[in-house]
Amino acid sequence: MKTKKRLRVLLSPRNIFPVSMLAIVAVFAVFAEFIAPYPPLKTGVGPILSPPSEKHIMGTDQVGSDIFSQVVYGSRTALFVGLTSGLIGLAIALSLGLFAGYYGSKLDMLIMRTVDLFLSIPVFVFMIVLLVIFGSNITNIALILGLFSWPLMTRVVRSQSLSLSEKEFVAAARAIGERDIGIIFREILPNVWPAVIPLFMMTISGNIVAESGLSFLGLGDPNTASWGRTLAMASRAFYAGSWWGILFPGLVLTLTIISLNLISDYLVSLLTRTEK
Repeated sequence: MKTKKRLRVLLSPRNIFPVSMLAIVAVFAVFAEFIAPYPPLKTGVGPILSPPSEKHIMGTDQVGSDIFSQVVYGSRTALFVGLTSGLIGLAIALSLGLFAGYYGSKLDMLIMRTVDLFLSIPVFVFMIVLLVIFGSNITNIALILGLFSWPLMTRVVRSQSLSLSEKEFVAAARAIGERDIGIIFREILPNVWPAVIPLFMMTISGNIVAESGLSFLGLGDPNTASWGRTLAMASRAFYAGSWWGILFPGLVLTLTIISLNLISDYLVSLLTRTEK
């Protein structure tokens, strides 16, 4: 019954748009080869700067590449980078934050000073340097974004872990002889999720935007379709009247980010109600 109720809430008018939008992006990402009518980076598949038409529903760019195909394959890039980097950041944040908050003392101080150090780094500049050194392939972009995604989440996890470690149910677990590792992962971790989920979702959306920004600046993977790369190409032809090159990928990127944030709000309220 609870599962059915949650499903009804998830598919309510308030949530139907973000769920549908993310579902479309996910389908694009998984089935790109079957949905895209042309290879995304192939030139000359249509007339140069052709407006939306029956053959090219989102038009073409200045080298005759199909924009719809780029948007479809760009969904795969966006989700791969967003999810991979977000999960890397989450794993680091949980590992450091849970132990820092539970044990405190010197370990807590060391971890939090490291967090402060990472937060003081000009991240975007540092990412550019690392991409120049190691190469701008899509895997490196995801890994580098992930390595800079954990500090804020670590702070939140540490704060929650510190507070929860003083609760009665944790004291009771200690009293019956449960090991620290069991207390951390069985008692504390489940109660941390409501605070971490929104930051995790924001990290995914933020890293999708970051990857698009890097690609827009020419620092993305040159062999991979990206919404940012498509926008960069379109921006050079905008004053020639090519409005469609900016409108469609920009709209998909914007709606994806909005949808992630709306779903984040729903998950937070769901987890909070479940706890109560």
